[in-house]
Amino acid sequence: MNVRTASPHVIIIGAGPAGLAAALCLARQGVGYSLLERGPTPLTSLRRIDPEMELLSPMRLSRLPGMPMPPGLPSYPTFPALADALQDYAQQQAVTATTNADVVSVQGREHDFVVQYHDARGATQTAQGSHVISATGLISAPKLPDDFDPEACTFPWLHSIDTRSKHIEKARRLLVVGGGTSAAEVLERWLDVRRADDRAWLSLRSKLLAFWHWPLGIDVHYWIWLPEHLTAGLLPWQAGHFREPMLGWKVPRALRRGVITRLSSIRYYQGAQVIPAAGEPLEPDLVVFATGFRYATEHLDGLLDYDPGGRPRVRAGESTRTPGLYLMGFRYSRTLASPYLRGIARDAAYIARRIAG
Repeated sequence: MNVRTASPHVIIIGAGPAGLAAALCLARQGVGYSLLERGPTPLTSLRRIDPEMELLSPMRLSRLPGMPMPPGLPSYPTFPALADALQDYAQQQAVTATTNADVVSVQGREHDFVVQYHDARGATQTAQGSHVISATGLISAPKLPDDFDPEACTFPWLHSIDTRSKHIEKARRLLVVGGGTSAAEVLERWLDVRRADDRAWLSLRSKLLAFWHWPLGIDVHYWIWLPEHLTAGLLPWQAGHFREPMLGWKVPRALRRGVITRLSSIRYYQGAQVIPAAGEPLEPDLVVFATGFRYATEHLDGLLDYDPGGRPRVRAGESTRTPGLYLMGFRYSRTLASPYLRGIARDAAYIARRIAG
């Protein structure tokens, strides 16, 4: 399929940070775009994150392309404050979006793409463009364990994206499944509010990976800033072996002291019980799945190839199967930093330059 035209027009799917960054960079290259957002406002998915949670990386590294440091905003703002700052900047730059546009399919034709979506009334609309940037992000598609059947279980459970302080405060027997920053966030809050006879377990299938957040008094994100520029093809984690680490030592120290009990993988979930691969059955009063997210690609049926791990195959952000189709905001899209704001800004500028020619 040849999608290059004299006057490109790009359909951007998703008005989260990646979609807004793409729109900003395309506009600066003089490339027209249509920005489609499923929610009622831009950044709808970002606002789903716990309003008490703070950005882990410095705001200085986590801005939209060309965005100055917002006056009065702390270095590590809460996510509502971050979303407000990003949306304010996008509005100042005259970024426009069609909201309540639920994309259902993308069809690649010989020289262009046709995107079908449902509007706020449920009517089917179409948009046509020379290129497509899918920026649906990860937050909108939380992932649960393959062997977990909610209908077969009676214990309360939540995905980490929906877990709030009020849930953690009520948990007397808390099980967190999965590692990474989400698990650390939940367990650190539990450590702050736990009572003497409360219990917590952390289930991990592999060794816990934790990094110091402030080596030598400097945020670790500054230390890894340069390596994160490496293209995905040069990274040994491209095959899917990279795991999101925990930042900080609070949870690892609690594990060493026995305040939190480490479990191996879960054999199965049934009724009120969770059966670990080794050890006695548990009857938690809350299970939090910190099991990550998947990149939604249902609307791109037939336009992508996938690796053995089920991840879309891309090269420099572009589908290896369908030229002119770009994916933003997921790991290995272009660099190790591609799922984070600091990488999204660089990816958006790169893709916009490629499309502009």
